Amino acid sequence: MDTTAATPDDPAAGAAPPDGTVLPDGGAPPRARLRRPSRKALLLGLGVPAAVAVLGLGVLFAAVQVPRPETLESPQVSLITFSDGKEIARVGAQNRVDVPLSKVSEAARRAVLAAENRDFYSEPGISPKGILRAAWANVRGGGVKQGASTITQQYAKNAYLSQERTLSRKLKEVVIAVKLERAYSKDEVLEFYLNTVYFGRGAYGIQTAAQTYFGKPAAQLTAGEGAVLAALLRSPAAYDPVEDPQDARERWDYVVKGMQEEGWLEGEQPAYPAVKPKDTSDELAGPQGYLVQQVQDELEREGFTEGMIRSSGLRITTTVDPRVQAEAVKAVESVTGKTLPEGVHRALVAVEPGTGAIRAQYAGTDYLKKPFNAATQGTAQAGSSFKPYVLAAALDSRMSLRSTMDGASPQTFGDYEVENYGDEQFGEIDLVQATAHSVNTVYVPLGERAGLSHVAEVATRLGITADMSKDSQLPSFPLGTTSVTPLSQAVAYATIAARGQHADAYLVETVEDAKGRVLYEAARKTVEALTSDVADDTSYALQQVVADGTGRAAQLPGRPAAGKTGTTTGNTAAWFVGYTPQLATSVAIFSEDPDVPLRDMAGVDEVTGGSLPAKTWSRFMEAALEGEPVEEFPPPAYGGVEPTPSPLPSATATAEPSATPEPTTSPTPLVEVSPYVYGYAPPTNQPYQPATSQPVEPQPEQTYEEQPYAQPSATARTGSGRRQSTPSPAPTG
Repeated sequence: MDTTAATPDDPAAGAAPPDGTVLPDGGAPPRARLRRPSRKALLLGLGVPAAVAVLGLGVLFAAVQVPRPETLESPQVSLITFSDGKEIARVGAQNRVDVPLSKVSEAARRAVLAAENRDFYSEPGISPKGILRAAWANVRGGGVKQGASTITQQYAKNAYLSQERTLSRKLKEVVIAVKLERAYSKDEVLEFYLNTVYFGRGAYGIQTAAQTYFGKPAAQLTAGEGAVLAALLRSPAAYDPVEDPQDARERWDYVVKGMQEEGWLEGEQPAYPAVKPKDTSDELAGPQGYLVQQVQDELEREGFTEGMIRSSGLRITTTVDPRVQAEAVKAVESVTGKTLPEGVHRALVAVEPGTGAIRAQYAGTDYLKKPFNAATQGTAQAGSSFKPYVLAAALDSRMSLRSTMDGASPQTFGDYEVENYGDEQFGEIDLVQATAHSVNTVYVPLGERAGLSHVAEVATRLGITADMSKDSQLPSFPLGTTSVTPLSQAVAYATIAARGQHADAYLVETVEDAKGRVLYEAARKTVEALTSDVADDTSYALQQVVADGTGRAAQLPGRPAAGKTGTTTGNTAAWFVGYTPQLATSVAIFSEDPDVPLRDMAGVDEVTGGSLPAKTWSRFMEAALEGEPVEEFPPPAYGGVEPTPSPLPSATATAEPSATPEPTTSPTPLVEVSPYVYGYAPPTNQPYQPATSQPVEPQPEQTYEEQPYAQPSATARTGSGRRQSTPSPAPTG
């Protein structure tokens, strides 16, 4: 067959035949045959890049030196700082003692091999299959994230303390592994590895690990103890028997099974050994210890290992303002005391609206004494502090702040009977009044109107992380039966303060390595959870809570504020969550025992959201915002579909006889309505007026336990207290 190329005049080249004949396929000329590249060209095209690669590897091979353990750079302490660079704590320290392999028990050596590299003595120092598998994972993941893991390669990695995730460093690891195999025996390589690998709890090397976990030298480790240490190698933080006993035991079982399969165990399977308690250093002492641990947890979620954090000389800058943090500790402990009764927790979290930056946090008195983070791990029923999410969902469903509902008490909805605290009575009131006075008999049907599943959806969009799938099927859901964390409450209210823009909370701003190179920087991202109109209307109602409602104890002198109290049935949890345009803060006091109420604390007989939490919130916010400009809230939009307006009475309205009066012992008065019932109104907005005024029956005079209002609402008879009450298990105001 002729394989020569067609000439320009050849039909094979695509030109029309000279005789004018019609070409097949509608006139398209036959496809030109491609010239095959010559063998010489192929060899040249492939050989040049290959030669360059081989040359590069050769240069790399000659340049990289194999380090011995005694020549390795010592682990460097990492520094955690406040947002201004002032030190919070130093974490990590060199804690390593080298021993010869003969000083490590044979059982412990075999356990390490069973966990990490069972073919260590029979295979080369690198695993081609593992490298290819890691390379494929890296390509799919868009970066160098995985690495092959023979013991030789792990030691090679430990030799380079830089935590750069680059291809060049991976190549160096491979080169070192190859050189190690040529320069040292298998026993020597294993010795190097065991003296440098990280076992958690600040322990580098198996000798220090043996002392840290079992209080004995490595030479005395049993098979069971060796298996515990070997299990830690994959992830010291995840497999610490004290921190996570279940996962640690499962990994231990895997190691022991491997030893059995290899014939490295004599006699019966070893028993699971007892491990020493974790010896926590002073870096976690006091209230700041919770911040230090939380920083490390957040970094581990971002891909930093415990070993990297504790040994790489990182400079970790947090979002926490040192002055604001000091005011948080002072406010909490000055209001509620240095200590609380056993089983009672308190938390304060301050989040910046629009960014999610945590500016201050109080999660406990001393991490060393009680390593339970009340701000992030503690949960308690939200009570009426959940009602803003119900209101936002209703407004999001096109209801209006001027929509009115019946506030009479008690009321029955299906089989569920609801009453207001002290059976406090209200007439037909709008949603602003219902929010200011935390009216349960309005909020239960309001949740039904908005749709309970929609309420859960809006709460989630705002920042509540709890699973509400079961709670949202109950009529009591709008009253705050869901247990939430103080951090998620602060985030959700911050979203409302940011006019509906949600931002996840975060504590770590940047991470730099020992040379000042930025390894991590927080990515601030906002997502619209509510329209600005809905958020502004919600904020307006919450301003009235503070101005002249259940949250009057949280007022800030000369500065507008918005917020909501929350107290659960039985007084097992009390909240105040609120904000200014600059800062959103959640304060919670709660009992871990649902049968133990919050009583006789800090001079208060019965703790409610409007007492100690509101007082703590006010004291903290006033100090935290000192020197900051006073910012006003946007005026309400009064969005949604407004009800048909009723004529408002004049400021001097008097009672008139009804067109069809019913017999009564005394006339029913028509109550005057002051246009300034709820105090603060933005200067750019018309003063708030209730949507309507209803006649109310005269009632005997009663007194308030905590004087929650400056004057009782014009449409309500006086009640006997501030806290809302409903049949158990519904939390209350």
